[in-house]
Amino acid sequence: MNVKKIVALVIIYLLACAGWAVLGTTTHLRSTDMSGRLHHSVEKLWGARIVQQAPSFQVLTQGSSVKKSLIPVKNDIVVDLELEHRKKGLIWHPTYSTSFSGVYTLRNDEDLEMKVKCHFNFPLKGGTYDSFACSIDGVAHEKTVNAEEGIRDLMVLKPGDEKVFSIAYKTRGLETWTYQNDLVTGRIKNFSLVVNANFNEVDYQEGSLSPMVVKQEGDKSIMRWEASDLITRSPISIEIPEKLNPGPVSTRITFFAPVCLLFFFVLIGTIHIVKKIDIHPMHYLFVASGFFAFHLLLAYLVDILDIHLSFFISAVVSISLVTYYLSTAVRGFPWKVATAGQFFFMVLFSYSFFFKGVTGLTVALGSVATLAVLMRVTASVDWNHVFTSSKSKKSLVLEEG
Repeated sequence: MNVKKIVALVIIYLLACAGWAVLGTTTHLRSTDMSGRLHHSVEKLWGARIVQQAPSFQVLTQGSSVKKSLIPVKNDIVVDLELEHRKKGLIWHPTYSTSFSGVYTLRNDEDLEMKVKCHFNFPLKGGTYDSFACSIDGVAHEKTVNAEEGIRDLMVLKPGDEKVFSIAYKTRGLETWTYQNDLVTGRIKNFSLVVNANFNEVDYQEGSLSPMVVKQEGDKSIMRWEASDLITRSPISIEIPEKLNPGPVSTRITFFAPVCLLFFFVLIGTIHIVKKIDIHPMHYLFVASGFFAFHLLLAYLVDILDIHLSFFISAVVSISLVTYYLSTAVRGFPWKVATAGQFFFMVLFSYSFFFKGVTGLTVALGSVATLAVLMRVTASVDWNHVFTSSKSKKSLVLEEG
């Protein structure tokens, strides 16, 4: 191995890296640009993030502009979340259907009759709501409804009276579901909120209240928040689990490709040294092209096929190209070792991106395992002889002769 070959290999490797940088950037731009444009489209078709405000109850005092809030003595809320991912372009969007049912009990503990103004805001201004029902103490709200203004009604409470304000509807949302307690009062009495979800990968937004009880039954989850007298301004916010998005995953795999190729070049170089097989820099160039074919196919197959199927097809094509080329172009090359090496460095390393938090560990373990094998295989190699130029080797042979 002379200096010219090493320089040629470095140039080939850098060219491959440049190609992956262009491909990865293109895939990233396709994903982000399309995601930004299509996200708005999905919101129009399906709905946006739902933030359901708790209803407010204000006591009307004749002749006074001072606003006094009445805190419900009981809050019973039940929510159903039905996850249904929708794909637009290269992005899966976490959309869901939801039904909301809230029952709020109010009591007059004073000696005078109260007139209470009830105000309930819908979570999405101008949204669509099905199975709508609203009543005060069993008397249905029959007035016209403006989703942008919400529900406004009047409740009369005599001393010692209890009345129930109930509201229910069905709608659709995107990415998160949030329940925000009344920020004016900042206090909740006899609070119970139960969320029934058809998914079990449950997570909660930062700064929100975690449930007191979480019960999972198969692929379903039941989350329960309960409190007797709670003072808080923190919301209850559930993140809808996202599906594996082909665009971002393909981008990360592409940007990681130089690491995979570097490991494979080291493998080929080791075979060249140990087996004394002559491998020309052009052979390395075609091998790099075979690796690039994997990422090129993957970047565009994910547009029309499932990402796992796209990955499998791209891997088979790339391994077939590299294995066939090395077995036919380089006489005596151990193609089985090359196939195993490409499967290990390219396929396994790349597939680790499908699982959160294991890519770094996979690469670390793979690197240590590769180092151990290389140290074992090259332990008896005379490196002085390997890096001696051809002219020096000839002169040594003549001197010995």
